[in-house]
Amino acid sequence: MAMHTLPKDWAYAPALDAELKRYLLLGYLQKVECSFTARKLYPHLSELEAHIVELRALQLQLERMQLALVGDIIGFHADTGHAVREPLPSDPWIGVVEEVISASLPQLHSVLADGRALRDEIAKGIRFGPVGLLPLEPKAGWLLLRAGRDASAYAFELALVRSPYGDDPLTILRTRYVTSYSMSIANTFERIKGELIARRPQLPNPAVYAFETDLSLPRIETYIPVAKQLLYEVIRNAA
Repeated sequence: MAMHTLPKDWAYAPALDAELKRYLLLGYLQKVECSFTARKLYPHLSELEAHIVELRALQLQLERMQLALVGDIIGFHADTGHAVREPLPSDPWIGVVEEVISASLPQLHSVLADGRALRDEIAKGIRFGPVGLLPLEPKAGWLLLRAGRDASAYAFELALVRSPYGDDPLTILRTRYVTSYSMSIANTFERIKGELIARRPQLPNPAVYAFETDLSLPRIETYIPVAKQLLYEVIRNAA
């Protein structure tokens, strides 16, 4: 049973069958591991992190639910004087979900750790740096992604977005594909920067960063996301 993705509520819907859930998770994780073998990191890393957060929240919710459900008082403890309550019948739904969570979290953590290790290894194989002088606040500009003789240009900017958890706004790095270039002795990163400035004169001194790698990387699933993470760290540290 192969799964391209797991629904957010996969652990408790639609059927409560622990064995079925194990096969469901196994099929999904096998798909993720195959993608990692092909150096395709995203969206799988983000999905794994989200599933772990979701299961932990569900686990905590079940624990609170069980603490809130108490039986009738049937007496008092002779030594402590504490109330003795009639035990409630166990809920099979809760039992199955708890079993699924306990079995799934270690597997999700293991595959996530493998994916993060692969991401760190790939990041070490990517060279990057500024093209020319940088503005004092490099919050917007161009990201140049080179693979072989081809270079793709992306406009980037830091943006504030609402946190899904209701906390302070999150700062993210947004990118937008603009165009592609063929690199040569004459067509350098510096020349490309000049063309991009001419294309967007309202940003006369943009922050321009060039990324290069000798690795064969999927552009959408790996190269762009990892480059964005590296660039975000540089900009954040410069703030």
